[in-house]
Amino acid sequence: MVFQPLLAEVVGASISPEPVAVPLRQMLPGVYCRTEDVIHIDVNNNYVEFSGDRSKKGMMYYDHLVIACGSDVNMGLIAGMADHAFPLKTVGDAVALRYHVLQQMENAEIADNIDLRKWYLSFVIVGGGFSGVEVAGEINDLVRETRKYYRNIPKEEIKVTLIHSRDQILPEVTSDLRDFARIKMEQAGVKVVLNKRVSYVTSECVGFTDGGSVEGATIVCTVGNAPSPMIDKLDVPKDKGRLLTEPDMRISGIGNVWAIGDCAFIMNDYDKMPSPTTGQFAERQGRQAADNIVRVLKGQETKPFRFKLIGQLCAIGGHNAVAEFLGIHISGFLAWFLWRSVYLFKLPSLSHQIKVSFDWAWEIFYSRDLAHPKGDKTERVSRAHFQPGDYIFKEGDPSVSFYIIESGEVEVLRMSAESGKETVLAVLGQGDFFGEMALLENRNRGASVRARTNVELTVMGSKVFQQISGALAPFKEFLADAVRRRSSDIWERIPAAYNILKAEPLGTFIKPLSDRLSPSDTFRDAVRKLSGEGLDFCCVTDDSGKLIGIVTRTDIFRAVDAAVRPETNVSVFMNQSPVCVTVKDSSTAVAGTMRVRGLKWVPVVDDPSSLHIEGYVRRDGMLGFVLEKLSEIGI
Repeated sequence: MVFQPLLAEVVGASISPEPVAVPLRQMLPGVYCRTEDVIHIDVNNNYVEFSGDRSKKGMMYYDHLVIACGSDVNMGLIAGMADHAFPLKTVGDAVALRYHVLQQMENAEIADNIDLRKWYLSFVIVGGGFSGVEVAGEINDLVRETRKYYRNIPKEEIKVTLIHSRDQILPEVTSDLRDFARIKMEQAGVKVVLNKRVSYVTSECVGFTDGGSVEGATIVCTVGNAPSPMIDKLDVPKDKGRLLTEPDMRISGIGNVWAIGDCAFIMNDYDKMPSPTTGQFAERQGRQAADNIVRVLKGQETKPFRFKLIGQLCAIGGHNAVAEFLGIHISGFLAWFLWRSVYLFKLPSLSHQIKVSFDWAWEIFYSRDLAHPKGDKTERVSRAHFQPGDYIFKEGDPSVSFYIIESGEVEVLRMSAESGKETVLAVLGQGDFFGEMALLENRNRGASVRARTNVELTVMGSKVFQQISGALAPFKEFLADAVRRRSSDIWERIPAAYNILKAEPLGTFIKPLSDRLSPSDTFRDAVRKLSGEGLDFCCVTDDSGKLIGIVTRTDIFRAVDAAVRPETNVSVFMNQSPVCVTVKDSSTAVAGTMRVRGLKWVPVVDDPSSLHIEGYVRRDGMLGFVLEKLSEIGI
């Protein structure tokens, strides 16, 4: 059982992580505990299906069932959040964030560049509720109080930013306490950004829906709760993903299944309002549900859930807090002392109370613990999000990862020795990959890769890449073929040909589309258009001329294999993410795109964002033009 209010204290090294998690076996003497994954609940036949030892499935019947699984974290609501931000839900999350913050200080201490040092010391917390405010205060205290042990970390370079989508932080307390909390946090050095809704997160910043961004080497997410997947599977009444209950906390229409806590939608009989998803209410709901089950077993009438809020407490850092307690508003040091006292005595065992009180007493007289065990990070397959203009890596960087494009487009660039500017070599899209050449040849990056649109990537560490490419022969052969194709550039091997192509605008090679398809056209229509005229492909556009897909002869054959009916709409089997170039791209970049991807043609649009179709370019058309020019000059 995780005592959530103290997770921020773990992050700030105010307490050790051990007292925050209480083993249920010690907490519940006399209760039979089983640690297994519930995979299915059958409320009609009264049994729970689970997966336990060695993934062996089992079944357990029940007379009464209480569902108290809380909620899950859904960081996928914001692009890039799951890839680049730290969650704060478990003790493991808190410990990982604490060690990361301390490592960032070590990085800043040895950084040989002022801008890089400032970046290491930038911390962004998304969400201005209780968790966000508390962890922002703790990180700020940890970094500023321990700065004295470092020689190269000026206090003015430390930047802790709290971002909230409303006009005041802490919406759970009164307006005057919100203002007090904001003012005190700003005085302590935390920058509070209000009325800003986050739209994306990258490895370097947090971006807003109205434009602009905040730089951050460390990003913490305290927003984005979602129902547990097990709750989604239950075919019972729900309200916005939460289990809908009767006043006595039984699931509506089911007499022997109860729900409490964050996963349940429970009306409070005290004020006839839905119960907030806080620990204070969940604790009382648990007690009342237990009492009601006993009443049912004794044949007595159950009681509705009824509870009057006692108060709200939130620490804001610097030995300050805000509190509403029994209708009284308290702020400052007294509220902080009350906060610690209340949560100390809420810990479920005397041993944990003693451990936490000792940690807190130690912190008053001594500095926070700077220990952060560091081991070699296990490489894994992960995901990453980049915004248009973000560099995935730059020319000359060490090769540490292999990348596969899940969605979006990137452009490959190389610095020109003549002009000193970057030149686009090729455009890559969904299903393409990059970074393999430097890994296979064990050298630094030979080119830069930059996001052209919003991009989602699968990232494979170098060790994982080497293991897979070494053990899986087809994958190794596929990579070798890709390397050969990307290395055999006729334009670079014949400088005169490259210069001819470089000097010629792309408009010379753009051909108008002879025909198009709409998403509502059928498989039969596509077959007719791609037969008889010798077309290799047909673009699919909407009424405004926006490119939304492509149908090729290969797509037709695949549709036949899948037994697609003649009246099936084109939108069902078309390629919905075709790589395309723009009218502003150079002829050499377009040629490189077709070479790298092994394409015979590529569609041309006006802009990557609008995707209005302008025509297409054929590889043989470019080659024929260059050969003709070469013959004219006698080469």
